[in-house]
Amino acid sequence: MSTPPQEEETDVLIGRCYTHARRFPLVMGRLPGGGRLWGGPYTIPQAIVIVSTAVLLITTQEMWAHFGVVGNAAIAIGMPFTLGLFVRRMRIDGRHPFAVLGSLLGLIGAPTAGRIGGRPVRPLRAGRPVAGLCTVSWQPAPAPKTPGQNSAPAASQVLTAAGALLAARTKAGV
Repeated sequence: MSTPPQEEETDVLIGRCYTHARRFPLVMGRLPGGGRLWGGPYTIPQAIVIVSTAVLLITTQEMWAHFGVVGNAAIAIGMPFTLGLFVRRMRIDGRHPFAVLGSLLGLIGAPTAGRIGGRPVRPLRAGRPVAGLCTVSWQPAPAPKTPGQNSAPAASQVLTAAGALLAARTKAGV
């Protein structure tokens, strides 16, 4: 036995927004063997700052390492991790410092006049005088119409005004 047709159900639209989940930065928190990184998890900019600062301190050790074994070790370990924590907390318009640096370098390298269609705008060539042609026709005010009188302007008046204008332009050298 068949069931009677149900009333059509209205479609319900369901909207979901996952932008908050996408705002979490990509982090490194585990070693390949499964162990946790000390002080981690670290974002990519943090890792770059920590590694580059450590390499810089090791290569310039002769210039700054005059504080004994304990002082030198504190500086060599403490400075990279302190700068890494600073980079993690530092946000400029909600972006990490390397994104801001990339935007700044792009702004410095951009053409000063901007771009049109992806290409730099080139300066305009030297200007040339532009000559145009303008025709002015003079017509006297129409006389009041009387029955049996033609109100069209005389063709000789229009031609005379155009001839005078042409003569004036030729005399001026335009």
